[in-house]
Amino acid sequence: MFHYTPGPHSILSVCFTRPRRAHIDTDFSVAFEARLVSRSESTTPPRPLAAFQLTRAVTLQWLAVSAVGFFGFAYGFGHVLAWIRGTSLEPIVIAPSSPPTVLGWLAISIGLLVCVVVPHELLHGVFLTRYGQRPDYGIGVSHFVLPYAYAGTSGARYTRNQLLVALLAPFVVLTTAGVAVMVVVPTPLVIVPLAANAAGSIGDLWMAAVLYQYPADVRVGDPPGDVRGFGIYGVHGRSLSRRPGMPLLARFLSGGVGTLAMFGLYALGAVLFSLAIGTGDVVLGDPESGWLLFRHYRLPDGTALLEVGDRALLGVAILGGFAWTIIATVHCQLTAE
Repeated sequence: MFHYTPGPHSILSVCFTRPRRAHIDTDFSVAFEARLVSRSESTTPPRPLAAFQLTRAVTLQWLAVSAVGFFGFAYGFGHVLAWIRGTSLEPIVIAPSSPPTVLGWLAISIGLLVCVVVPHELLHGVFLTRYGQRPDYGIGVSHFVLPYAYAGTSGARYTRNQLLVALLAPFVVLTTAGVAVMVVVPTPLVIVPLAANAAGSIGDLWMAAVLYQYPADVRVGDPPGDVRGFGIYGVHGRSLSRRPGMPLLARFLSGGVGTLAMFGLYALGAVLFSLAIGTGDVVLGDPESGWLLFRHYRLPDGTALLEVGDRALLGVAILGGFAWTIIATVHCQLTAE
């Protein structure tokens, strides 16, 4: 079983057990669903109803969503801080400053490690121990692409709700604690570790979305094979499948999240390209008509101002969700014929 939480940290968070072979689509859905047979029908090891595998494609998608998610969560927590202060967030003022030195980056990395990664994994471990067995902790690199830290067990079985708690605990607990600190000490310094933890929870949220599609009485454990992932098993003698409507909802969420991720990567690339060859001024959308998606511009003193049209972006994400739902559904119907 494998709980993965990528993010923009130098070491990213993971909680998993040593798994075996499995596959999954990247739209919060599974590549196969099997009929559960009783012991009298077969003496072979039970086949999972569905299984998840961390492929290179999934790893790259998580990395992209986590990187964009860091800035998205920072923007969201910035709104929370502005609300606490009773001020307006936008336009966001970015004062000119020198890039951090090597020692500066080292201090930032150690700070994130202590404030985010360690408590994140310990919280995974607390609930894995509570519901199953004490995990081991370590670090690694997924597909030579994504560094991570992990808290892992081997051979344990969990109910759906138990694993949902273990997956979501770091995001919920650390976010709640961070916002509480923000209320007492309304400083923007809290935003970075909060956004780092939230972005580092992308894999946890992704897998929670997969698990939630199945009834509460399924069991989650190691999948067959020797890969990273987890298997979803039905109760003995019963045939279970995803809850009605979940495949369509999964495609809609995938389309919406993917649209936001692609837009974020494009906006970031446009700003960097403009800074490299020109003024750094980038406008996406039509501010005059109220359809502003993103605007970044620099003042003569080097200060940068940033504006995000959150309502317009939400509309674009909804359109992307509907478009992907139609495309994916038609594709599934054509391949099934």
